[in-house]
Amino acid sequence: MTLLEIFHGLVAAGMKMRYGDKPSKAAILRCLWEKKHIMDAGFVDYYLMAFTIFRHNAASAGIGYWARGAVPSSVVCYCLGLTEIDPIEYGLHSVRFVNDELPKFQFDIEASRYDEFMKMAEDVLQASAAEGYGIEAIRERMLQRLKNLTPMEYLSRKRERPLPENIDDELARYALSFPDTMDLYDAYVQNPQSDLLIYQEEMLDILRQTFRVSSIKANQIRLSIQRGDAEQVEAYKQELFSDLKGLTPAKARAAWQRLTSNPRAFLKAHAVSRVLASYKYEF
Repeated sequence: MTLLEIFHGLVAAGMKMRYGDKPSKAAILRCLWEKKHIMDAGFVDYYLMAFTIFRHNAASAGIGYWARGAVPSSVVCYCLGLTEIDPIEYGLHSVRFVNDELPKFQFDIEASRYDEFMKMAEDVLQASAAEGYGIEAIRERMLQRLKNLTPMEYLSRKRERPLPENIDDELARYALSFPDTMDLYDAYVQNPQSDLLIYQEEMLDILRQTFRVSSIKANQIRLSIQRGDAEQVEAYKQELFSDLKGLTPAKARAAWQRLTSNPRAFLKAHAVSRVLASYKYEF
């Protein structure tokens, strides 16, 4: 059995585990899109290493880990057991994790067993090199990722609390609770029903649903806006407005204004991960 066949088999088993015998069309299409990009980028080995280290070894040994950053954006990661957050349920976007760059596997590790986890992970990487499981460059990059993992003491004290009905409000408050967004935090608290743009995922929604650009192109435009690349942003605007694809100029201007209204937009995947962790573990 090839590594590609193993990858497909694991994801298929995970799809059934997560979504049942009849997954939604959205889940199937998201999974197919991700797998294509993972294969095209040559990252199948990379994902299998992550599965082996975290789901197969760490979970089997009872070592706690919690995905953060953009990892919860991936349906494939959800199916492989690398995250417990369903990206479809929370409106997270695959492109924020599966793209043309090396995906960033970011996890918090149970502090009391952090050294044990690192030793186990290094053993897996050494074995993979000896068995031809992944090219050396991928192995080295995975090793660098592991060195950046964070030991978190709260993972040692697991608990389960039901999520509140107002989880969206809690997510928004967390996403805006940083020094450079306190002005937006105050505006949100005063009017939670406002049309304030909070998340990077909202930017992607506007670009995909209103301007009808591809996921990859939408992410490129988002990056330019958030990096403050005024010249490139203007070029993208001219390109989009030259072919509105049936969109009225007035609606296009309103959508563009909202799209660019908050270059400090937060990654919703990280907000979801962080807030949900507070209901799974003691701080």
